[in-house]
Amino acid sequence: MSAKKLILPISIGAISLVIGLWLSQQMLMNNNDTKIPKNLDATVLPHARPLLGFSMVDQNNQTFSPTQLKGQWSFLFFGFTNCPDVCPTTLKVMQAVWKTLPTKMGDAGHPKLYFVSVDPDRDKAETLKQYVQYFNPEFNGVTGKLDELDKLTNQIGILYGYDEKEDDKDQEYIVNHSAQLILVDPKGRMRAVISPPHITKTIAANFQTIRTFYGDE
Repeated sequence: MSAKKLILPISIGAISLVIGLWLSQQMLMNNNDTKIPKNLDATVLPHARPLLGFSMVDQNNQTFSPTQLKGQWSFLFFGFTNCPDVCPTTLKVMQAVWKTLPTKMGDAGHPKLYFVSVDPDRDKAETLKQYVQYFNPEFNGVTGKLDELDKLTNQIGILYGYDEKEDDKDQEYIVNHSAQLILVDPKGRMRAVISPPHITKTIAANFQTIRTFYGDE
């Protein structure tokens, strides 16, 4: 594990609480803007937030930057391939969401899903590819150097940290991380946050409502 990343002994529950407080602050800051869809089990940002200035690599060792988030709706989920519960459970839900969507790959409005690993020491390109495509061949794995990961996670409000390792050869450590899904619009802007518990029909319905409200441009 890179020594540049501070080890944070934080739980997913604590992370979710921090994210919830952050989202509440965002809503209060923008409570005069009513141009958002109503009655959703998701937090829609009244003012979409551009995601800028990061450069990572995808499962094919190709560049992943803000450019790749433009032109389609995208879901971002942050985790790691050795995750024992939250990551496989969430990706299983998203697998079911993809089966529920009325669109198919190549159709207008069809989204992408990016699983962003915050464990770059263990999650190399081939590992990520095998992991995400087990759930759906359309899913994409992404990771990068910690400073580049932080450029993205800091903009979104995603938190992550590592349990302490016994020594430098310890490969059994756990990574604590936020469990929210981030919805990005076709202009590459953070548009909404979907917090757990993640339910297939709810996520699919929320996405369709938000997409219809804002359109695919």
